[in-house]
Amino acid sequence: MGSPSDSKPQNDYSRIDLSVVVVANAINLMMAALFAARLTGLTQVQYGFGVVAMVLGFALGYATYVNNRSKRDKWMTWFLLPIFLFFVIDLFIDYVWVFNFRDTVIVGPYILLYYVGLWGLIGYGFKFDKKCGFITLATYFVNMTLSILPYI
Repeated sequence: MGSPSDSKPQNDYSRIDLSVVVVANAINLMMAALFAARLTGLTQVQYGFGVVAMVLGFALGYATYVNNRSKRDKWMTWFLLPIFLFFVIDLFIDYVWVFNFRDTVIVGPYILLYYVGLWGLIGYGFKFDKKCGFITLATYFVNMTLSILPYI
């Protein structure tokens, strides 16, 4: 039987994983709120939700770094990498360079990276805990529903 210190790394990982799941669901809800603000024409509110979602995305970047550095299962890094990359790219094209790329050919890869990132968050949730995976899947559908409403 192991000593209590033997379980410390596992407990640390559980806290990291739970934090990732909480942040993943917060991102889904922030993005849903962003899309709702877009529908109602509240540009400043939309901007605020976008900034909060980006900060949360960078928190996932830190979790990606910790998982990789700790030599955890590669999936715990690969599931998070696309959403982190999405927010890095979004930072530059939406906030640093500020240009309307949504009417250009790069919008397709941008949206694809967003979806792959969100699917990675769902995968991470299921890898951590089945119930967390279903919660993340539910908030993903809320996010997706509000993102496509303008096009229906």
